[in-house]
Amino acid sequence: MDFTKVLPEECLCMIISLTSPRDACRSALVCPALRSAADSDTVWERFSEVAELRLVWWLDIMGKIETRILSSRTNYAAYLAFKLNTHNYGFSNRTVGLQVNVEGSAAGEVRNVLLNPQENVPQQVQERGDGWKEIEMGEFWNECGDDGTVECSIREFDSSFSKKGLIIEGIELRPKLPY
Repeated sequence: MDFTKVLPEECLCMIISLTSPRDACRSALVCPALRSAADSDTVWERFSEVAELRLVWWLDIMGKIETRILSSRTNYAAYLAFKLNTHNYGFSNRTVGLQVNVEGSAAGEVRNVLLNPQENVPQQVQERGDGWKEIEMGEFWNECGDDGTVECSIREFDSSFSKKGLIIEGIELRPKLPY
């Protein structure tokens, strides 16, 4: 008997939320019934772990995803979802480099952005309404889904300035809507 056909989606969501984020993604790949449950906000709200930058002199964060699990013939944008705690520093006067690369193609543009800009500086950071902020890191075209790996990176290597208080929820890939 296929349990995914007899259990309500709320139960499937509860089961997936008791696993790790990696296992939730894997289960979504192998079973269509689990895919809709794994895409539910309920599942991802239970994964409460985030990364908080305590104190560093340089910053180098990278995330990777295989393009085969993304929709083909789709333009995607990568977004950094983050917060800054009240005792943050190093992000209002120093830019960080955001970059999105698809393996095997030309290197993507590095976007140098302020994560905590002063009021008189043009804002690239958007409030999401859920307490988190986001900023677009870059975009890429996923032709057939077999392009390889997408790498998203956040970097700042100037060791003359320390950084503190960046809380990263994650990097989100979403289809980019035409304007």
